[in-house]
Parts: sequence; C-alpha cells; structure tokens
Amino acid sequence: MHIAITGANGHLGLKLIRRLLEAGDEVRPIVRSEHAAGTIRGGFPDVDVRVVDYSDSQGLGEACDGCDTLVHLVGVIKESKANSFEQAHEAPCRALVAANLSLKHVVYLGIVGTDMASSNACLQSRARAETHLRQGDVPVTILRVPMVLGPDDYASMSLRRNGQKSMVIGFRTASLEQPIYSGDVVSAMYAATRLKPKNRTLDLAGPESLSRAQLIKRAGKCFGNDPNVVSLPIILGYSLAFLFELLSSAPPVTRAMLGVLDHDDDIDNQLALDELGMQLTSLDDTLQAVLLAER
Repeated sequence: MHIAITGANGHLGLKLIRRLLEAGDEVRPIVRSEHAAGTIRGGFPDVDVRVVDYSDSQGLGEACDGCDTLVHLVGVIKESKANSFEQAHEAPCRALVAANLSLKHVVYLGIVGTDMASSNACLQSRARAETHLRQGDVPVTILRVPMVLGPDDYASMSLRRNGQKSMVIGFRTASLEQPIYSGDVVSAMYAATRLKPKNRTLDLAGPESLSRAQLIKRAGKCFGNDPNVVSLPIILGYSLAFLFELLSSAPPVTRAMLGVLDHDDDIDNQLALDELGMQLTSLDDTLQAVLLAER
C-alpha cells in the first residue's frame, strides 16, 4: 500500500512510519515545516516527505496524489491565538475534502468524548472536523482514543514525576482515566489502514478505567512509592486556566484543555477490538514500559 500521513512528525506519526515501512508499505509523510521534515528525514532518510500548508487544498491534493490511504494525525488539545482549534482541526479537514482526493480511505485519529453537543470547545471542534470528513467522497475511519502513554511523551513524563512524589495535588482526581499504550494506538492505526473502506467510528481506550488518583498510585508502585494524592475542586483549575488565558497569548493551560483532561473515560473496547483484530497491552505492562524506560 501507499500511505500518506499528515502530522507525521509527532511521537505517534514517527512510530507509525516505522510500522508501515516494516510491513513493506510506501509511506509519504506530510508536514507543515522544513523543521518537521528534517525530523523525519533524520530517522527515515529514504522516505518522500512533503511540506504543505494544511489549509491548502491544492497542495494537499498534490501531496496525496498516488496514495491509497491517508492517516490524518493533526490535532491539539490546547489552542492559542496563533493556532486556534478551527485552524488545527476544521480547516485541514475542509481542505482535504475540497482537494477531491483520489484516495480510497482516510483514517482519522480523534479524541474520546468528541461530540457536537459538548460544552468543551476542543471536543466541539473535533466533532465539526469529523463531520467535514464524513461529508467528503472518501470513506473515513475515525479512531477515537483517550490519554495515550508512550516513552517520553508529555502525559508519561507528568505521570512519572507524580509517581515519585510523596504528595501530589491535583484537580478532581476522582476523574476516570483509561490510558492506552502508544504502541497499541499505532497497532490500531495500522490495522485501520487494512480495513475495508467505509464510514465508521471506533472508540478505543486502555484495558482499565480507574480514577486519576488510582492511576498516580499505580505509577508510584513502579518506583516503590505510595504518593498521597490530594484532590482540589475542578472549579479552581478552571479559574486558574481562565486567568492564564487573560494574561497570555499562549497560556500553559486553558479551560478547554483542562476539560479534555478531566473527561471521564469508561469505554467498552469490544467493538473496536473485534473490528481491528487486536489485543491491548495491560496497564501494568504499559506503566513499566513507559515509566521505567531508559531516558
């Protein structure tokens, strides 16, 4: 197969490139900057990397020409004045549809909780992006995932730090998490490229749903530690995020970001696992792999 990947320079994109190449596929990463292209060429010098503005439908069409499938990995959970949710999610999907792609299939990596009726700006924007893709002529498989844990990504580094503390203070630590191993997400995306093209939406999370406090304590066990987790009301977090938004054009945390992270995840994986023909890595094995990995 000949597969294009937008957003290919991220953690998941780089892992997917390797997986597809190992399977004998031709891979065409599509990124927005020469810097991102250099990141990919440094690890995969023989791949055909294209640099394209994701809002440029003609450029996207030319970049995808000759490919069978597109894996679309573009998205954020924190917007800024320089990169709004509309620019990150909706504009690229509109451009892809307008490009009249000659693809057979699009695979889109989304977020669990995406809903047009959501009060969360990020989840609303993701829903509009999904709608744009479904309105196109190319069948789209939407794969929604929650927190992804992989070596040296932001979520894993935060969990590693918290697992080693004697006391952790967080907002609404009773919030349910269902983290999934990054390797499983890559396997799911790979499997999705092999599915018969049709419009479908699959929610896929990790094998266990547990509170954030329980997750921190499970992480602590990897270090022989038992952190004391103190929970603060979520309204305090939203108030702090609002203050950051007022004071900065690129705040470290926003209300929408906090809302995505605070979403209660309790997903029944069976439909997705059956469709994709895969099994999940256990939470304990995931934590061992990502928290104790050599850095």
